[in-house]
Amino acid sequence: MGTGATSSRVAADMADQPAVLEQVAERNDGALAAAREIVGGRGVVRMAGIGSSRRAAGYGGQVLDLLADTPATVFPAPGAGVALPAFRPGHPLIVVSQSGRTPSLVDLAWRARSRGADVVAVTNDRSSLLADAATVTLDCGAGAERVVAATKSVTAQMLLLRMLARPLGADDLEAFVAAVRATLELDMDPVVGGPPPDGIVCAGVAAGWVAGEIALKFAEMAGARVTSDEVVEHFHGPTAVRGSILALLDPDDPNSMELAGRQGVRTVGPERRFDLTTPATGDTTLDPILRVVIGQCIAHAWALELRQNPDATRGLRKVTETK
Repeated sequence: MGTGATSSRVAADMADQPAVLEQVAERNDGALAAAREIVGGRGVVRMAGIGSSRRAAGYGGQVLDLLADTPATVFPAPGAGVALPAFRPGHPLIVVSQSGRTPSLVDLAWRARSRGADVVAVTNDRSSLLADAATVTLDCGAGAERVVAATKSVTAQMLLLRMLARPLGADDLEAFVAAVRATLELDMDPVVGGPPPDGIVCAGVAAGWVAGEIALKFAEMAGARVTSDEVVEHFHGPTAVRGSILALLDPDDPNSMELAGRQGVRTVGPERRFDLTTPATGDTTLDPILRVVIGQCIAHAWALELRQNPDATRGLRKVTETK
């Protein structure tokens, strides 16, 4: 059943997503214009985040390159032992953080500002320490998440980064939100039951980042460790290991269709030939956000199937206190 059929707190967060996403553009209209001035035409944009926010940053880097002709590189998750390049005034930094309070990310933002680099913060707390350090703040406006596993803040981050790369028309935004709403109502039974997946494989734009985010949701909600790959990388090695694969596929990609025909692969995508037929946005740069929503729903359904509490913290916290 769709997530609305359960009473878990994370399901309530997931159900908030259409309302959050439909107001993101209006909430950030001026800030998005200012942020585009900062990143537009630059030789390179640096990006940083940790956990789900880093995966959102990875998606953002790819759409900046594709839609804004702006090369972007994603830093390793920052910490005292991680070597990072020197900051320069002409190389802006985009820091993605749900809480805006992760110490290593706040320090990174201040380090960039001290070297003359502009900082764009993408956060769910516009009064956070990260927002204080930023030149411009893009506000998710998702409201407090009820559990540790980030859902509505992640898709809001991704949509903001998509709109940073290129503005989105009102009709396109409405169609996208409608696809998210329809996804949340899907019955996940066709891909839930029997052996749980050993790996998540995705196709399309930012496929590796999307697969990684879905795998993280399996860990956070279902306590299940799964691998993550994009389709081509899966064929390059992991396919040699037998196992159950959950594949979020693109019917226009011949590699996707080859994977769909293999044994042990449960398929998800916008065609009836797939095990789970999903909506599509009609925009290849918006489809990855929709796949993240689909992945959230599947991870939640698997948590219930495995008799796991999808709201459990499992030793995790919202703010990663790295050194």
